[in-house]
Amino acid sequence: MELKGIKGIDTFVQNTEPSTKYSGDVWIRPGKQSKLVWSRDKWNRPFWKDVVSKILWGAGCEYGYVCGGLIYDESYINYSIIDRITFPFDSGTASHVGNLSGSRYSGVGCNSSNYGFSLGGHTYDSSHINYSTIDRITFPFDSGTASHVGSLSGSRYVGAGCNSSNYGYSLGGKIYVSSTNNFSIIDRITFPFDSGTATYVGNLNGSRSVRAGCNSSNYGYSLGGSTHFSSSNHFSIIDRITFPFDSGTASHVGNLSGSRNHGVGCNSSNYGFSLGGDIQDSSHINYSIIDRITFPFDSGPASHVGNLSGSRYNEASCNSSNYSYSSGGKTYDSSTMYYSIIDRITFPFDSGTATHVGNLSGSRFSGTGVDGTDFCTLFVD
Repeated sequence: MELKGIKGIDTFVQNTEPSTKYSGDVWIRPGKQSKLVWSRDKWNRPFWKDVVSKILWGAGCEYGYVCGGLIYDESYINYSIIDRITFPFDSGTASHVGNLSGSRYSGVGCNSSNYGFSLGGHTYDSSHINYSTIDRITFPFDSGTASHVGSLSGSRYVGAGCNSSNYGYSLGGKIYVSSTNNFSIIDRITFPFDSGTATYVGNLNGSRSVRAGCNSSNYGYSLGGSTHFSSSNHFSIIDRITFPFDSGTASHVGNLSGSRNHGVGCNSSNYGFSLGGDIQDSSHINYSIIDRITFPFDSGPASHVGNLSGSRYNEASCNSSNYSYSSGGKTYDSSTMYYSIIDRITFPFDSGTATHVGNLSGSRFSGTGVDGTDFCTLFVD
């Protein structure tokens, strides 16, 4: 198609070439992680000019990371390990590339295009230390120790994480003391956060610990959760915040296909997912369920679209632009099992079973997942 006159600058976000284009129009290709402008060459012929190469989309866009974790038995092993997978990871074992500033599990993960963050956490031993620590890694992190760059507004773990292009959020969580306290607190950090204390900007619509968080370009979501060991206190609630959320209370916009805790969340540019989970009561139900919401999800129930390769909870999650990964986890029943399994789903996953594509460097659960795939700046809903 020949170059047409300027109609007004349009931006197309799609993998297929736009059928109609005008001078200056921008075509963002999610699958190729490229940005092009409809232009003319020196012979006055129309063509798509590549203006942003893959490496400039975020130095960490090719990698996913799992930070920390735990195995609790007689040894109470808390990990600082940071494992890395290279997208589109489809076989093999994750590489141990570095460590957090200390051993802990169940921190909250979020990321900008250039940095990954682990917020808060806990060590499981006789001391039961709750952390407010915020660690940062610089993409493409391949060695060394994460930098301790600041703190949450208070110590907690087992929250949910999400991010916009400019801010990272920690949603809910709890602390372990003589009695467990659950929080509705929403903290916010401003990228490229390198020092200071996160800002307490609002609340979920109720106090609970959650693990599943996801985001579109415009909204952040908290999916499910619990207020500890009682079947009556497990939730299917989906809360939503609107970016750049800086005050108020999250909106209850819908529900998962059932109540559960300790699932993990991930997202493509169009969908959010909750993977796995459990009910922590005498029944000790472990789930393989994968639920999906369609952005900009504002009402109704999530759709049960498939399953992990097995039932487990407290995995770590990350995603590329084409795939989502669930890593590690555990099951709790007559015998507690810990996993190194890495499962993969292909977007826009709407049916079937996740594929077991590889393993972490060792078995553990409650790691924190981050990645350099910043849908908020690269894609729109």
